Amino acid sequence: MSPFLSPPVATGALAIAVAALALLAAGCGNSGGHASATTSATSSQAPCKLDKAQRHTVALALADIRRLRRIQAPVQTFSQDGAPMQNEVTGKFLLDVGATKLPPNVFAHLIHLAKTAVNLCGACSQGLEADEPVLGNRGGSRCG
Repeated sequence: MSPFLSPPVATGALAIAVAALALLAAGCGNSGGHASATTSATSSQAPCKLDKAQRHTVALALADIRRLRRIQAPVQTFSQDGAPMQNEVTGKFLLDVGATKLPPNVFAHLIHLAKTAVNLCGACSQGLEADEPVLGNRGGSRCG
C-alpha cells in the first residue's frame, strides 16, 4: 500500500483497477470488439452461395476497384472532381455492381472497398454514398 493513500482510497483505487482489468479481459479475443456483434449473427447461419451471374458481377466490381486504386495512387490531395477518368470508372463500378441483385453484405462490402479507393474524389464518394445500403433498403433476407 502506498504511504500517500489512506486505506479507503487505496481500496477504492484497487477496486477501480480490478474493474478496468475485467473490462479489458472481456474485450480480448473478439478481434477489436466489433466482430462479436456480427460474428455471432453470421456464424450461426450458412454463408450465402452466389450464383454464376453474381460471381461475375463481383469479379467485375473488384476489377473496377483495382482500376480506381491505380487511378488514385498518384493523387495526393482531395478535389471535388477527382483524377481524370475517376468519375467514369466510378460510374462503371456502380453499373457493374447493380447488374445483378447481390446479397446485402456482399453489396455493402463492395461499396465500402470502392469508397476507400476514391476517398480523394468528392463527387465519386458522394455517388457511392448514395448507393450505400441503409437499414432495409436492399431486400429482406441476408442472402438476397
